[in-house]
Amino acid sequence: MFVPLGGAPKREDFVGLLLECHERIRRFAGLSRAIAQRTDLPVSEVVEACERCERYFSEALPRHVADEEESLLPHLRGHSPEVDAALATMHTQHEHHRPLLVELLTALGEVRHSPTDPAARERLAPLATRALRDFDEHLRLEEAILFPVVTATWTPQQSARAVEELRARRHAASPGFHSASSR
Repeated sequence: MFVPLGGAPKREDFVGLLLECHERIRRFAGLSRAIAQRTDLPVSEVVEACERCERYFSEALPRHVADEEESLLPHLRGHSPEVDAALATMHTQHEHHRPLLVELLTALGEVRHSPTDPAARERLAPLATRALRDFDEHLRLEEAILFPVVTATWTPQQSARAVEELRARRHAASPGFHSASSR
């Protein structure tokens, strides 16, 4: 329906994996906004889309944040004043996203439980729009400043170690972000 399957060949290096995550963040934020705006969709598609967004934002996104906080930030800190400023901004944005994600998950849960209720979609709309805007700003910063430094300075061994850390997080249980409606 909203999120196409398949796509470009996957990159297996650390930056490539983070960029794939960024694409998914953009896609699911856009899907959340589409859920709020599209009143022409069958109820079953709305419910399924809400479930997919809730699962992504409560399970996958927290692991991506951990990838950046635990594998990117410590290894880039001290590289340069510009990189340190970008890392500080990245960390602050991660903290500011938490309450937005809780609200977004709550609103998605409301739409999932009442997919024909216009009020539920009206509550979701500004949150989804804000998430799309805030995430895009956040992702552009990382892509413009941090990822080029990793690509230019990390050895293949550093990148491989970061990929191993990323994969280990995918296999570990993650508490994630939870809304009141998902508990």
